[in-house]
Amino acid sequence: MKDLASLTQFDALLGPSPGCVLIYKHSTQCGLCDSAIEELRAFEEKNPAAATIYYLDLLAYRDLSKAVAQKLGVRHESPQVIVLKDGKPRAVLNHRAIRVEALRSALQAATVSASQKP
Repeated sequence: MKDLASLTQFDALLGPSPGCVLIYKHSTQCGLCDSAIEELRAFEEKNPAAATIYYLDLLAYRDLSKAVAQKLGVRHESPQVIVLKDGKPRAVLNHRAIRVEALRSALQAATVSASQKP
């Protein structure tokens, strides 16, 4: 899991990509986020090559979190996982929906969706 800490870094994720990118929005003051990050870590451990995962600390980078929501057109929630393929949001998981199997399914759907582009 890589830290997402700048707008420049985020903008680089918005272009074409060979695989999926996950942006995980986390609040260090939210108990629900604690269980969500454990699910994300378990997913990453079981599927290390499935996607590149970025961790966004909402308290440390509020402005960046707002920019992510605005640029992607995704309403902010926390915890939240945004699945990107070729820089476009293909799936969004919020709160208790962030589970290993749901992440796997979201990545599969994102890959299929991206391959069916006109």
